[in-house]
Amino acid sequence: MKNMLTLFILFLLVSCGDDSDIIIDGMSPIYADITSSEAVSSEGPREIEDLGNLVNVGDYLFINERFQGIHVIDNSDPSNPTFMHFFKIIGNTEFTIDGDALFADNSRDLLVIDISDFENIKVVDVIRNQYGVSFSSTLFRPKDYIGRFECVEREEGIVVDWEFISLVNPRCSAF
Repeated sequence: MKNMLTLFILFLLVSCGDDSDIIIDGMSPIYADITSSEAVSSEGPREIEDLGNLVNVGDYLFINERFQGIHVIDNSDPSNPTFMHFFKIIGNTEFTIDGDALFADNSRDLLVIDISDFENIKVVDVIRNQYGVSFSSTLFRPKDYIGRFECVEREEGIVVDWEFISLVNPRCSAF
């Protein structure tokens, strides 16, 4: 019993007086500035890495690349689809199309983009802070990751990727 009391007191002394930082390896968000002139543009085709939702319009498939933008594929010959363009929309995870208007999020705002000319897409309207109310930094985390990570800070910009680094006192975790 005396040994248990000694261990308990030792435990209290060690755990209560420790104000040191906890350093642990984990994931940290990489941010992009959504006001950047490069936030929305049409680029050459690229490989699909992180498949999101898909919209079929006529002979075209539009496929989301998580946080990066939208692939445009000519599917007029389904046995031989042709990757045509990539619409870079930083932070994009959801979109829909109505005629020549692409409605896409940039993780904060709703963008209305004229896609009548695939090579020269243009933002024609922005509905600001459309997604600000439902955003929860504790739910916004690296895909398929288990462990500690830095919580997303909306003021820093929008998350375009994650990197593995040493973190100091991380507040978020996915288990």
